[in-house]
Amino acid sequence: MQPFFPFKTCEEPSKDAIVAQPVSATINIITCIILLYLLLQTRTTAVRILLLSFIVFQAFHAFSHMQHIDGNIQVNVIHVIWYILSFATLYTIITLTKISPSIYTLAILCALIIIDLFVWKFVGGVYMILSGFAILLSIVILYYNSYPTFIKTALIYMIIGLCILLAFIVNEKLNCENMIAYANLPYHAIIETLGLILFTALAYLFVQWEQTR
Repeated sequence: MQPFFPFKTCEEPSKDAIVAQPVSATINIITCIILLYLLLQTRTTAVRILLLSFIVFQAFHAFSHMQHIDGNIQVNVIHVIWYILSFATLYTIITLTKISPSIYTLAILCALIIIDLFVWKFVGGVYMILSGFAILLSIVILYYNSYPTFIKTALIYMIIGLCILLAFIVNEKLNCENMIAYANLPYHAIIETLGLILFTALAYLFVQWEQTR
């Protein structure tokens, strides 16, 4: 079975074009440029590693919308990069808070990783995106009480934005064919734009956080 990403994202690919899904790819490239600018503002190794992981994720994301390779290689690579990104986030939070994860935190992360590995191996599809998001979201939320006030306030809005993003992802999975039949538009660009906003906001928050220490 063909994986959800990047083949079934809701921008109809052109088989003859050099870039299969140009709108989605362009938004990802713009995200990389913004993240690269923020990377140049960083002061600590941890935040540099984190933003670099964001850039690598979005760069491969852009490539996957440019060229579709048969099989599961692209979805598997993007999922591995997501793990790197997630653990880079954990490392950065530990570095900035100077608080090691509790047994409770580690137990939750281990449980979510086991669930994600099961979904990755036996379920696949859009559910891999949801289980992957659960790992990163849990890392961010479990340290909530240790954040500066401005991070806590911003995260509330970011979590709302993430819920909207996930709703669009599920909608795309369920209704893409009907939307394309109604009007052949690159609907996936909405998801990529939300991703641009959330990635940029998260990167900016970490840059601001390290500069207040």
